[in-house]
Amino acid sequence: MNVKELISFALITLSATFTFAQQKQGFAPNPINKNQGEISVVDTTRLRVWYAMNADSIADMNTYIDFQRLDVGDSISKYYSWFVFNNDSLLRDWHKKHPKAQSAPNWLGIGGKKKSTWIQYEYSDLYMQYGILTEYACMPHGLGKYNSQYSEPLPQQSWIITFDTQELLGYTCQKATCHFRGRNYVAWFAPDIPVRQGPWKLGGLPGLILKAHDADTLYTFEAVKIETGKHPITRYEYKDYKKERREKVQKMQREFTENWHKSAGAHRVEARPNGKSEMKELVSIYTPYEPLELE
Repeated sequence: MNVKELISFALITLSATFTFAQQKQGFAPNPINKNQGEISVVDTTRLRVWYAMNADSIADMNTYIDFQRLDVGDSISKYYSWFVFNNDSLLRDWHKKHPKAQSAPNWLGIGGKKKSTWIQYEYSDLYMQYGILTEYACMPHGLGKYNSQYSEPLPQQSWIITFDTQELLGYTCQKATCHFRGRNYVAWFAPDIPVRQGPWKLGGLPGLILKAHDADTLYTFEAVKIETGKHPITRYEYKDYKKERREKVQKMQREFTENWHKSAGAHRVEARPNGKSEMKELVSIYTPYEPLELE
């Protein structure tokens, strides 16, 4: 799809009572070319944790917004979308088998809810190394020139640990709460797994975080599997990902989610009696958005 064109069915309206929880927000389509470059192995896992993000049912991956992985290595940890990683792998294989193809599918394999729609947390890779977090943010279709990266000291949360417990994946987990960048969070961590990490940017507790959500349950993360085998931790070149400040990257991500059509310069297209199409006015469709980080 040419970003300067907009087919008429995209012109839909939202109810003022739209519920954010468990939904992908906005209309931004997935990027076709992520411009990540070559892939290399940078470390080996000693622990791999799989998290369901905003799942209607933990037992059904089709109800997840995303299926994410935390790869914990000796020197590098990586947090990323398995849905996107798996799709990229399948597409690479497809291109090898169809080298002369004039077009290619945009998605192969399982992708959860609304798999054709971009969300910043599904298209960002987080690397943690030597106390520094680096995010590589891939922007939606038509906005790849804004692909960005930023680095910051590994975020710290001031947790309050309670005596409440819950069984998760066979581990007795303790409850902890904190306030982080504008939201209140609840987390359940396993003291028997001495890894001070968890989903997304959450960590720092005396045990692996197996479940977490914000106070409004707009975003939920729950571990569904833990692996202790050796697996490669990979890293792309991230070609042409511009270095920016965190605040600027998140401002762009919010703008692209709230109004992708305006950001991408999409136009309404009208069919003419002679069978040709005519490009009309620029389109602006605002979608309310609730990002994880408010500060």
